Amino acid sequence: MKGKHMAWQYHRRLSPVKAISFDLDDTLYENVPVMKRAEQHVAQFIAQKWPQTSAFDVKAWRALRDQVAAEDAELASNMTALRLATLEKGLSQCGVNNAEQGAKEAMEVFLVARNEVDIDAEVHAMLASLAAKYPLVAVSNGNADIHRIGLGDYFVGAFQPSDEHRGKPYSDLFQAAFDHLELKHPSEMLHIGDHPISDVFGALSFGAQAVWYSPNDSLQTPVWLPHASIQDVRQLDHILPS
Repeated sequence: MKGKHMAWQYHRRLSPVKAISFDLDDTLYENVPVMKRAEQHVAQFIAQKWPQTSAFDVKAWRALRDQVAAEDAELASNMTALRLATLEKGLSQCGVNNAEQGAKEAMEVFLVARNEVDIDAEVHAMLASLAAKYPLVAVSNGNADIHRIGLGDYFVGAFQPSDEHRGKPYSDLFQAAFDHLELKHPSEMLHIGDHPISDVFGALSFGAQAVWYSPNDSLQTPVWLPHASIQDVRQLDHILPS
């Protein structure tokens, strides 16, 4: 995914890298338009299937999601569980019978739409090049499916929140990826992501190295200092040893 500028910079020395983890949403592709389409799609589906919910438009669903997230910090880092809880609460408030089952049905509709992602050919080329040199894993709080979005061939694993694993910035997903990769030390893993807390702080807290992908900022120094900052994922060629 390309940023406006081609700036990149080191903040501290990188240790030898033996594996790379990537965030997905807003790191390897622009997720905002994907989510807008998916949310509109599922809101229309719900309104048609349960007419008593017609007052719940996209804005109302987003506001309810924010409310649910504010009530449960751990739920806020698990986008699948958060959205499912939001759907169930909204359907229940509107008097839909068996809101739990209805939420699951609406969630399946949402997941189909949210996995309709366009990924730049340059990102495919970058991942293919890196996958030939390093084992790659996806570490994401979201619910994109690496196979459904066309990235499955590059990754040896994908780690997302579940009943057993909390989302970033908690260390659960990083630990699961580390165990899967059979590395000796967390610092052998380099994580790339766009979020200064979930990705940078989360990776550093676990003991991994971190590259902050910041396409829309002027590479200002973040609160938690990553090992490097980039504005274009192709700049990883400059960051990593050849």
